[in-house]
Amino acid sequence: MVTPVQIRPKSAEIYLDCNATTPVLPQIAKAVEHVMEHVFGNPSSSHITGLQARYILDNTRRLGRELIGAGGGRFIFTSGATEGIQTAVLSALTAARNEANTGGKRWLLYGATEHKAVPQALEHWNKLVQLNAQLKAIPVDKQGLLDLDFIAEHAGAAHIICTMAVNNETGVKQNLAELERVIRKANPQVPWMVDCVQALGKQKLDLNATTIDYAPFSGHKLYGPKGIGFLYVRPNAPFTPLIIGGGQEQGQRSGTENLPGIAALHALFELLLDSRQQVFQGPQTLERYRDKLLQALRQAFPTLELNHNLENSVPTTLNFSVRGVPSRDIMDVFDAANIRVSSGSACSSGVSRSFVLDAMGLEEWKSSSAIRLSFGPATTQATIDSACQRIQEAAQALRQSCLLVADTNEDIDSDLDGIVQLRFGHQCCYLLIDKQAREMAVIDPVPELAERIERLVACQHYQVKAVLTTEPQASDSPASMLAQLLCASGCSAARDAVGWPVEATGGCDAPVECQQPVFGCLRVGQRRLYRVGSRTPVYLLSSPLVAAADTAHVDFAFVGEQTNSQQLSELVHSNTLLLPRFDSEFRVVQRLCELAQDCAECQLVDIPLEQQQQWLAEPETLVIDVREQQEHEVRKLAVDAEVINVPLTRLAQFVYSHRQHYQNRPIVCVCRSGHRSAVAAQVLARHGFCQVSHLLGGTALLIETSLVEG
Repeated sequence: MVTPVQIRPKSAEIYLDCNATTPVLPQIAKAVEHVMEHVFGNPSSSHITGLQARYILDNTRRLGRELIGAGGGRFIFTSGATEGIQTAVLSALTAARNEANTGGKRWLLYGATEHKAVPQALEHWNKLVQLNAQLKAIPVDKQGLLDLDFIAEHAGAAHIICTMAVNNETGVKQNLAELERVIRKANPQVPWMVDCVQALGKQKLDLNATTIDYAPFSGHKLYGPKGIGFLYVRPNAPFTPLIIGGGQEQGQRSGTENLPGIAALHALFELLLDSRQQVFQGPQTLERYRDKLLQALRQAFPTLELNHNLENSVPTTLNFSVRGVPSRDIMDVFDAANIRVSSGSACSSGVSRSFVLDAMGLEEWKSSSAIRLSFGPATTQATIDSACQRIQEAAQALRQSCLLVADTNEDIDSDLDGIVQLRFGHQCCYLLIDKQAREMAVIDPVPELAERIERLVACQHYQVKAVLTTEPQASDSPASMLAQLLCASGCSAARDAVGWPVEATGGCDAPVECQQPVFGCLRVGQRRLYRVGSRTPVYLLSSPLVAAADTAHVDFAFVGEQTNSQQLSELVHSNTLLLPRFDSEFRVVQRLCELAQDCAECQLVDIPLEQQQQWLAEPETLVIDVREQQEHEVRKLAVDAEVINVPLTRLAQFVYSHRQHYQNRPIVCVCRSGHRSAVAAQVLARHGFCQVSHLLGGTALLIETSLVEG
């Protein structure tokens, strides 16, 4: 019997990422379950069980036609919008290739803010059918609206035009009637595809009244399960089946139909067509929800800026950026507060910038800091109210971590003390902080982190003693400008090319281990920072010195790009922690023996989940929560084991302070997803912590597995 881990009950999840996917409504899930249990026949079978299945399929198609205003044309069930897009593109490009005379046509036009499935499908099928046309993105303005003059100029030579009804990142609505007027005036026959995924359930559709040739839809964007969608094809529009072999869907899309998914659409269509239903809210209610959320966000984040015009967007989407706060920090603290949002499109969440906002011509900081908050038409008032409260709590945690500027001038406490490692990509910037003295030095600042450092200094009222680099900087470099800004009252105005104060030159004895002369030394709180070398210096940080006569030993060395272990051995001792300027392998901190590749390292403890759960239930276990401080404060881990918060930014200091005390204690590293905890566990094992494991899957799986008894 495995003892379940006792943790604080999980607060209700507030899901505000509905443009990525939606939960399945209970009545829709019930319809799926009923079909799977009782109407499991193959719609192609001629016996009664098959006929019952066929009835559901045909009736769902009838309801779908009524919903989108598609009395004529094809209505084909698909696996989702991506398949619908592929089918539309293949159909149009195959027809174009088969034309005897293309009449000088050469463009494949698509909106610059289209979902990536569209240009990638165009590129793929253009190559396979050997049409040899050219892809061309239709520009958009700062509101995200397509350039109609560009369309008028290029549509005449286009094989296909692809646009969206509603953008998935910003919620921006295109004026389909105006687009149709411009497109058909320039080219009455060009196939026109409109991605209607985000429009379903949010605006009225009457496709029969338009000349739209293809309209793909997806079920999971509106409370249905994943793996089901449908495609509308206008009468007489070019059509080539994407999947052949079986003849299902009247030969238009082979493969046994996904009847449970189709039953889900049936339940969805019934709801959308029922004027008396109370599940989906109307536009006025949704706008009220949006306005309340926006008010809460603006109160929480005073520097918030919207990335789209509300008047031209569906009311269920808010895309915003907070000046000076990366989207990752907001995402993490929202996630810790059990609020689910997205940093742009979920399909491109690994990308640091939003191509949609880039295409709109918005500022770089907005594109790289964008947050998408999206709810669905079935969202309740209670969910909105809870979300607003938790947004305030999340923002307070960010203020306490000095990631947001406080509304008052109070000195918000922070646990920062010692070495803090900030990262941007593979570049490392170091803050040397003495909390008691309120003094600080910056080493190798990264331009993209400058605003964060400024905010920390202002929030904590630090006196900055120096802003240093490990290579020379021009007087107009970001490092020099940061020094001018931060050192106004804390350090000498006279600095050399690496930022070293001229007054701190000479007059210092070298630390015990250092066999080279020191250029000078600088006092930061109780520690002394030594400079060795002139053009590309190494900085040595001593242990705390209480009295002037205390012997200085080297605890840390900021080595820049120096990796020669023999040369560094003349400056430091074997246990000195080396901090590099670049760290592409996420080693965080190293020792001389690692550079020389002769270290005796511990291995991570590879134990089954059940044993790891036992560790978490034992008081002698140390749980290291490597999430950032704001995440830890919003959602603390309440396990029987001892829990301490050590973000990756403070891991080097933790190794220095606790390598003797905790080396043989069972340790479990924990983070949100398991990625940061894996890095931390590897670092600790390399530095002699010999009973270290990390929680695979992070806190999300901890909540689930803790409820399982074996």
